[in-house]
Amino acid sequence: MTQTNWIQVTRLPLEQNLAPLSRFLHSRGLVHRIREDRGEQLVEVVDPAVVDPLRQMIDEYLAGQVELPEAVPEVRAAAPALSPFHTPLSLLLIILSGLGCLLVMVESLNRWIVVFSFQSVDLRTMTFQPLSQGILAGEIWRLLTPAFIHFGFFHFLFNSLWVWDLGRRLELGLGRLHYLAFFVVTAIAANLAQYLWGGSGLFGGMSGVVYALVGYIWVRQYLAPHPLFAVPKGILLFMLAWLLLCMSGLVDYFIGGSVANAAHLGGLAAGAVWALVSCLPRINFLNTENQ
Repeated sequence: MTQTNWIQVTRLPLEQNLAPLSRFLHSRGLVHRIREDRGEQLVEVVDPAVVDPLRQMIDEYLAGQVELPEAVPEVRAAAPALSPFHTPLSLLLIILSGLGCLLVMVESLNRWIVVFSFQSVDLRTMTFQPLSQGILAGEIWRLLTPAFIHFGFFHFLFNSLWVWDLGRRLELGLGRLHYLAFFVVTAIAANLAQYLWGGSGLFGGMSGVVYALVGYIWVRQYLAPHPLFAVPKGILLFMLAWLLLCMSGLVDYFIGGSVANAAHLGGLAAGAVWALVSCLPRINFLNTENQ
């Protein structure tokens, strides 16, 4: 496995609009990323040969000495066309979800499901135990691991496609540690929401985190747009429409079970709040500048 070494080109204030510059670089096929780091925008590339020329071009562009071509193709809505190893966390989440799917689909592995379920299970009576005998007794991994359990291949495929598209955007834009924290917090929020709403039962899936990604991008693009998170509104509306359809109960008739709607709502809310909180310092700064 290889690891991409991103090289810093320059740091710029958060309020600097770099969307036109990013579109220009994308149109020229230059692999780069712009992410937040310690209250600034960090421009990074993978090719050391372009660092100095790009830094000079950015300085001249911001000084008004360089004009970008008007007919610059728009950034594609798809996730960046990079190697999977550019976004190892998203790849790891998909792999773990695949393993969780195997626990369900392969009969000889079924007994391991109870190790990763939200509640512990009494194997003698096959009944779910209270949290005092599981999570509160030190089995804290159960807060997170239901996100990896998937009940069938299409369940796994549907969630993995969204992680591959939306999740990689956050991993590139926020950085790996920030993205990891986002996943952990929103997955736990989704699992807790499902347990508190539905009570005892076996549930799982990455869809709570997927809706957290939707919530984050939705609020983030409203408060502080970023070219990397420029997902077509039609996709976000589709995901919200799918959420409402699942809540209607209609989908349950076709899947042989029930949809964890509370996990979806919990994830959506957690992602939206994460975006709101992370954008507040920037909004306050801009408001102060405008006074």
